[in-house]
Amino acid sequence: MEIKNSADLKAAIVELENRKVNEKQALVNDFHAITESLKPLNLLKSTFHKVKESQGISGNILKAAVGLGVGLLSKKILISKSTSVVKTLLGAAIKMGVAGLVAKNTDNIKTSGTRFFKNIFSSKKHYNGVR
Repeated sequence: MEIKNSADLKAAIVELENRKVNEKQALVNDFHAITESLKPLNLLKSTFHKVKESQGISGNILKAAVGLGVGLLSKKILISKSTSVVKTLLGAAIKMGVAGLVAKNTDNIKTSGTRFFKNIFSSKKHYNGVR
């Protein structure tokens, strides 16, 4: 904009002030959006959505989590709390072994578990006379 007189100067000042107000509001809005996205809960949500959307990674993470959970459970059941170094090492070996087996065979375990639950529920229906 070319300023030739005081009226042009006043118009330019008003235009710049309006632009300043609009840019300040946009900056405030962006700041609020960024601070909201950086909250721990929202970071977790966005991470889970990204993992869920990615191909193959979510299945591997789920398999590893299930394997680790079953490994920890089996260690607790078989060894429980022990002060012996040998039992502690044996418990760690069992935990890692079971976790590895479960993680590698998750699909087979899932299929077998589904079949098992279907058989349980179908036998209840059969006993009640309903098919």
